[in-house]
Amino acid sequence: MAFMKTKFPHKQINAPRVIMLSFGGAILVGTILLILPFASRDPGPMHPVDALFTSASAVCVTGLIVVDTGTFFTPFGQSVILVLIQLGGLGIMTLSTFFLIMLRRRLTLKDRLVLKDTLGEKKISGLPGLILLIVGMTVFLETVGGFFLAWRFHRFYGYPLIRAVSHGFFHSVSAFCNAGFSLYADSLTGFAGDGIVIGIMGVLILLGGIGFVVWFNLTHIYFWRRDRIRRGRLRLQTRIVLAISGILLLVMFLFFIGAEWNNTLRDHTLPEKLLSGFFHSVTPRTAGFNTVPISGMLPATLWITIIMMFIGASPGSTGGGIKTVTFAVILASVYRMITDRGQVLVGKKSIAEMTAVKAISIAVLSLALILTSTGVLLLLETPAGGGPCRAGYLGEIFFETVSAFGTVGLSTGVTPELSYPGKLVVIVTMFLGRIGPLTLAILIGRRRQSPISLRYPQEAVMVG
Repeated sequence: MAFMKTKFPHKQINAPRVIMLSFGGAILVGTILLILPFASRDPGPMHPVDALFTSASAVCVTGLIVVDTGTFFTPFGQSVILVLIQLGGLGIMTLSTFFLIMLRRRLTLKDRLVLKDTLGEKKISGLPGLILLIVGMTVFLETVGGFFLAWRFHRFYGYPLIRAVSHGFFHSVSAFCNAGFSLYADSLTGFAGDGIVIGIMGVLILLGGIGFVVWFNLTHIYFWRRDRIRRGRLRLQTRIVLAISGILLLVMFLFFIGAEWNNTLRDHTLPEKLLSGFFHSVTPRTAGFNTVPISGMLPATLWITIIMMFIGASPGSTGGGIKTVTFAVILASVYRMITDRGQVLVGKKSIAEMTAVKAISIAVLSLALILTSTGVLLLLETPAGGGPCRAGYLGEIFFETVSAFGTVGLSTGVTPELSYPGKLVVIVTMFLGRIGPLTLAILIGRRRQSPISLRYPQEAVMVG
């Protein structure tokens, strides 16, 4: 029995390390492939830092770019980026486990525990079914989206068939994975009035950002059954995700329409304004596409966009940010403090104290990362001679940093202007923004409160 207890010791099953190494390894391989001379159209290899930036942005499904994806890279380079986006969106561990299942290989206890932590699924026995659902739904939705986009590009815009198919599937995968990479220099600005293209992209972004565990729950609800036990129930996480996502979408839509009606939307028709309002209520939730120039938006619009980018998508999704459920738990914790309640309540359910601490810790450390990265970038990107920066430069850098952390990809145009040290700072921010909240949640969640052997005297301090 002693041998059985030490064969898979809990401390050796280090999910955060596996996650970091898998993402880091994918970024390194992608960098090497993008440096190859035939990956870019320009003569000679791509600069290593630019290749690393592009690879990290793809694996972290961010979408920030230092070169134009459509014109700089060859079909080979674009294919590498597409594969990196798919790896980063689904997760390397998810895909590798899927292939093990398809090869009828038995999952080890270590594989199951890492996936349990990564996907947030409590029951280890349900993981194979969840993995099959994730990959199956992903392939299905990306294929359907790619088919309709290709049809639209071919029939309406007159693209040659090969170009229509390649553009359709590239943007379908990029949208579902919330990556924000586009083969057009102006993102989707040229399709601002196309309800089919923008509608398909918006729906794919929403489906990718809702979270795989929510999918799993929704697909196991049999609404036509009268028996509540046999019908199944919506988990609390599913209800939180749907409620918070709906509220954030509505708030962003109304704010964007109101602020930009006579600004970036001034020359648009009413249907185009509503369509852009819908799309820009979706895309700040870590997608990174845009139908109007980001640099032309009002400061108030950029500010609420920053808030949306910081909150991000939902847990276990292809998106980033601190996540919608984390945001909801923080709000519930603040409400508990204000009303002096004994428990953190969400939807008539109590939230564990450790979960509330985890949510607050994730938000505080994420904000610390953003502030640190912004400060370092301002130091590195100060004009030669220490002169004053141009008006709004601080806001542009802050917007860029939050976009990198939230793996969004929206930009006011600062990214290509960054120095190589500045690009390295953004790379680190993207990497930590993609894996940081997840690994931090796992680390905090695994800590068990040790028996208190020594109590220190209490003393009152003033806060606030």
